Amino acid sequence: PFILLFFMTSCFEDKGNYDYLDIEDATVDVLEVLENKGQISRDRYSDLELTPRITFNAGSSADDFDFEWSLYLQKPVADADKKYTPKKIIGDKQNLSYHLVEAPDQYFVVLRVTNKSTKACTDYRFKLAVNSVKGWLIYDENTTGEGDLQIIRDQEIVPGLSVVQNGVVRNYFSTSNNGNKLRDGKFLGRRNMNNTYDQLFLFKTDGVVLMQAGTYEVATENYSEMFIAQPAVKAPMAHYYPSPMYGQVEILLNANEAHVITWNTMGQKDKFSTPLGAFGTAYKVNPFIAPIPVVAGNTNRAILYNDLTNNKGQFVAVTNGGAANYPRTTAGVFNTGEINPDATTKLKLSYLAPGKDGITCAVFKDQLAAEKPWLYVADLRVTTTPLALAKYDLSGLPDINGAKSFTFGTRGDVMFYATSSKVYSYVFGGVATEILAKPGEEIVAMKLYTHSANEDYSGRILFVATYNGAEGKVYKIKFNELNGVLDGDMQESTGFGKVIDMMNKE
Repeated sequence: PFILLFFMTSCFEDKGNYDYLDIEDATVDVLEVLENKGQISRDRYSDLELTPRITFNAGSSADDFDFEWSLYLQKPVADADKKYTPKKIIGDKQNLSYHLVEAPDQYFVVLRVTNKSTKACTDYRFKLAVNSVKGWLIYDENTTGEGDLQIIRDQEIVPGLSVVQNGVVRNYFSTSNNGNKLRDGKFLGRRNMNNTYDQLFLFKTDGVVLMQAGTYEVATENYSEMFIAQPAVKAPMAHYYPSPMYGQVEILLNANEAHVITWNTMGQKDKFSTPLGAFGTAYKVNPFIAPIPVVAGNTNRAILYNDLTNNKGQFVAVTNGGAANYPRTTAGVFNTGEINPDATTKLKLSYLAPGKDGITCAVFKDQLAAEKPWLYVADLRVTTTPLALAKYDLSGLPDINGAKSFTFGTRGDVMFYATSSKVYSYVFGGVATEILAKPGEEIVAMKLYTHSANEDYSGRILFVATYNGAEGKVYKIKFNELNGVLDGDMQESTGFGKVIDMMNKE
């Protein structure tokens, strides 16, 4: 995989252009490099440990040579004086052991082997990708309230991951931010617009910690910087951006009001709008966002809901242009514009999320019928042709009255609901199946794994976090996307604090 050029002179002077030549006094290779066709990868803050195979000329040994490992960017950038960043020496022994602190990017690594007497040298160069750490991202807090980010990884979660990278990356936020910890986090978010606007969010009770997605380093904690006009109340509730698509609408709910950014491919609009509304009055919405996939024909990007100022209850659609409207149809199982058309019901929203193919799924409880639970399903992808598909009486499901959290499958008509210690899967209109029971462990979070480029496992893994008062655990549950039944062994990760939120970071 390499072209090695040799000439019998001393090593050339390093002028910063990094066009290395090789002098044949020793033969060098690294097995991992050969097996991966000249390029290897590591995560930032991991250890780069390499043991090269070196054949020395007859009569010589390692003691007769000096070793220099160096690192530099594949595309070095010149400064104002047209000088390139010099190479970084990362080792002076035959074997390399180096802790990677470099920012995620594409690098070259060079091992220079120099004969101490003749000064003849051999340069062995290969590519190194220093990666941003990807995987199942967890925000947890310890018993004193200090928070950090933990990342679970394996080949099913992160396509192309090396086996040696399996496991949990611990305390990655503090590692990336000089030991500083987080506190008072509510939920995680991600914006993947372009290299400039590739960011992570930890939304707090009264603001945000905004991080660069590649490095996890804090960019700002000034919540007001994110808005064209600072909101009167700082109370983030939900966030959605359709990563990794360009030119789409980003939505943030703050204090029951909806703010948007209408992105374009140049990333020119980078602040949230004033609240969506009409005639000078902001719309009030519940603290949920049901995204709609970005595909041809879909005019809406997300569905919100309002039963705060509208007792009859109505779905609110946010369009691709960042406007709001009300999908309304009376020709169906229910009226999407009036969930409570008369005084016989008082359905209040408990949960709103997307289901299969971007249909909207809403769990209600009827306050006039002893909190009787219902599931309403609607196709609201196109404002002009909304469809009220079905409503299901959930009152016969086991432990449904104790359900604390919900989520829906994206590849089949399946709902998951969790009590304090159990998780059930429910096929729409069918039966519920217990898939997890952990007495003595409180279920504190439940999320569906989705990944834009992982066809094998996106929408087929459920993560459930528990806490026993001292230690948190996270269960990775693979399931059949059509019926919610377990598919394979459940995997358990331990050693967490209390998990507050989880999401996939691509």
